[in-house]
Formats: sequence, structure tokens, C-alpha cells
Amino acid sequence: MRLNNQEVNYTPSGTRADRKAQRRVNGKEPRRERGRSQSTEERERLTDRERVFGDWGSRDAQSLWGPHRLRPAPHRASTLTFAAAYPFITESGLGHEGTYIGTDVFGSGAFSYDPWILYDKGIISGPSIVVIGTVGTGKSMCGKSLVARSITLGRKAAVASDPKGEWVGVAKAVGGKVISVGPGRAARVNPLDAGPRPSSLSDTQWQAVVRQRRRQLLVALVSLMRQGTPLHPVEHTALDMALMETTAENTTPTLPMVLDHLLNPSKETLDLVGKEGGVAVSHSLRRTVSGDLEGMFDAPSTVAFDADAPMMVMDTSALIGASEQALSLAAACSATWLEAAVTNPDGGKRLVVYDEGWRMLADPYMLAKMSEQWRLARTYGIANLLIMHKVADLNEIGDSTSGHRQKALGLLTEADTRIIYRQKHDAMRLTKEALGLTEAECDHVENLPKGVGLWKVGNRSFIVANRVTTDELEVFGTDDRMHL
Repeated sequence: MRLNNQEVNYTPSGTRADRKAQRRVNGKEPRRERGRSQSTEERERLTDRERVFGDWGSRDAQSLWGPHRLRPAPHRASTLTFAAAYPFITESGLGHEGTYIGTDVFGSGAFSYDPWILYDKGIISGPSIVVIGTVGTGKSMCGKSLVARSITLGRKAAVASDPKGEWVGVAKAVGGKVISVGPGRAARVNPLDAGPRPSSLSDTQWQAVVRQRRRQLLVALVSLMRQGTPLHPVEHTALDMALMETTAENTTPTLPMVLDHLLNPSKETLDLVGKEGGVAVSHSLRRTVSGDLEGMFDAPSTVAFDADAPMMVMDTSALIGASEQALSLAAACSATWLEAAVTNPDGGKRLVVYDEGWRMLADPYMLAKMSEQWRLARTYGIANLLIMHKVADLNEIGDSTSGHRQKALGLLTEADTRIIYRQKHDAMRLTKEALGLTEAECDHVENLPKGVGLWKVGNRSFIVANRVTTDELEVFGTDDRMHL
């Protein structure tokens, strides 16, 4: 083999150290080794800029020299593990728009809520709200905070029935009006009032709406007196004829007028139903005129629903101690009168409050009215607010096969905003099934302190501490007599 003009250096065999030493002599040490062979004095003389070589950093010993752009492989984990790995990631919240409620316990930020704003954003599909909590957990304080503060933002409110008089002080504090009905009270409410007429309805359409509303109330009153027994066809005819004749003679009919036509039927009515056709109906309706409800709903209204008032409250606390039938009759009359006003689409956005909701859900007529308002809430521009103690209260309505109970349970499940305050352990199973709670949410609900609730808004959940001022506490509080 012949090599021209080339110098060949032969590295003899030996140990690794010997070969390394030979390469140093030959001047063929790798770049890495030459960098390492720099003396300490030479490295100290180098500036920081001279030690850095682009993205790879310094080439000094133990400097982790290499590219700084890390591309770790993707990792899959469950939400439980992910939460432990990233403990500082929290829910972003619903935004600042709406009524200030309090503090998001986990997010540590302000929590605001407005059903109409959230509906516009697509977070909820309906404006109805359910608040559930045992006695002393803060559910009433939450409802009053939401209502009173929403009024300051331009919303309005109406309380269909205030059986304990708790909303009277709230209405007065926000400049609203209170209508108190009951034995010995001066106010008279005519449940057959037509109410304000929506601008979108023609004369014929409006007359049909009023006639249907009045007919439903009369049928409900008679059915309540009969413990839910439905009317016979001939009795329906007798009641319709009495209402039609009363309306023909009076622009503002009252219950005594309808009763008079039932007791003294016209010849045309007698030809249709006979002498006994309307007798049983008249005796059932008589209690609203001369029984324990006398002087409440048996005359033209002496008060009017003020659609411009920020808040209207129907105070029925004077009926405390009355029979269940009397309470149901009063609730039916009050709700029908109030419904004629709040369901006017021209009345603006309004919160309609149903306190002590378990009692209203147990009433077939009230349940039917509430179901209608739940379905048409977006049309009317209202947000229903139902307040009750626990889901287990529905057991008093009927068993799991009861159609009435299933309809009442449907109102809870259809509410897109569910606010749950502390519940006892034995009530959690029904609460979990009815409101769609997770196991983690159930654990939180059982141990929530007073004034803190679980808010399920659409598909999102928050633990919210309700914050109230000293002035609000004086108005919203319901346990003043318990303090020394």
C-alpha cells in the first residue's frame, strides 16, 4: 500500500489512558476534551457572555449544558390525580355581571349571579331557581340577598304568599309595597280581577285569557273544598253558566256574584243542568264568602298591584293557625290575583318568590300554576324562586308512584339553578337523586357551615359563602327572638 504526501500516525496498543495521552501529543484531542482541559485560571478570566453558547448555555462543568426547550411526552391522568398535580387551578367563575352574592370559597373571588344574564350567555337554559336548606342554615338569607340586591340593579320582585311575614321588612326596606290579607285586615283582594292587559293581545284574545283564568280558579276552589274530588260534567256546566251570566251583568265580577247565580240559576241554566245541577258546587264555593275566609276575597279589590313598585308582597301571616283547607284556598286566591299581574310581558324582568314551597307544591292548583310559570318563564320574562327545607318534604305529597309527587319533583329537576345549603345525612339520598349531585358534592353539603351553600348553575358547581352587611342582617334575619 502506497500513501503519497500523507503523514500517518500510528497509535500503539495499550491502556485507554495510554491512548488518550498519545492523542494529546498528536494534537487530535476532541473539542469536548479541549474544553475540559482549560485551566481554572482561564475559565475565571472568561466573561459571562463568553461562557454562553446560544441556546445551549454555558459549557462549564456541571452546568447542564444542552438545549433549554423541553418537550415532555404527553401524560394521561384522571381528574383526581390531575387535581393533585395542579392544586392551584380553580374555576374561573361566572363573571362580574349580575348581583353580588358573596365569595367563591375555592376560587377566593367575588361570586355574582343574574339568571337573565346567564341565560343570554347560554350558561343556563331557564331562569328558574330552587333553594333548599334545613332550618338555620342560611337559605332564607340567601334568597333575600338575591332578591333585594337584584332590585338595586333594576329588577323587580313579587312574593306570591308570605305565610310567616318574613318578606314584609324586605319590601319596606327596598321601597316596595305589602298587601296583608287575613281575618281582621282591611285589605280585600278580588281573585277574579282581570289584571293588567298585555299590549300584544287583541280584545278577543284578552277576554279569552281572562275567562279561562277565572274558570280555572273557580274549579280549583271547589276541588279544594272537596279534598281533590273532580267536578262532574253537569257541575262544570253549572259553574260556567254562573260565571258567564255574572260577567255579562258586571264588568268586575266577584265570588259572591257567582255564588248568587249558582243558588238562583237562570231559566237557561235550569234547562241545561236541572234544579240540582249546581247545588253541590254552590255549597263548596260558599266557604270563600261566609266561612273562615269571609272578608278576604269576597268583595271588589281595595288594593291594586303596583306594576311599577320594585317589590310586591302578599302577606298571609294572619292565617297562621288556620286549617289546611283555609290556607290552600287563600293561597289559590292570592296566587291567581298576583299571577294576573306578574305574567304581563310588559312588566319587565321580575323574580317571583314562593317561600315555604313544600306547602304550595302539596296544593294541586298551586302546583299547576307553578308548572305553567316554570314553562313560560322566558315568555313572561320572570325568574321563579322556590324556597323549601328539603326534598324529603315531597314524601308528604305521595309515594314514588304518585303523579302529583312526580310533577312536583319535576319542578326541582327542571330548575337550572339549584342552591343547596346543609342537609342531614338521612336526606341526602333523595337530594342527590332529585338535584343530580355527585358524591363529592354530597360530602360537601353534609358539612357546609351556616351561610355557605353549593350553587349548581347549569353544569358548573360552586361553594359560595353569602356575605351580608350589618344593615342587611337586621332586615333579613329570621331568628332575632332567639338572641338575648
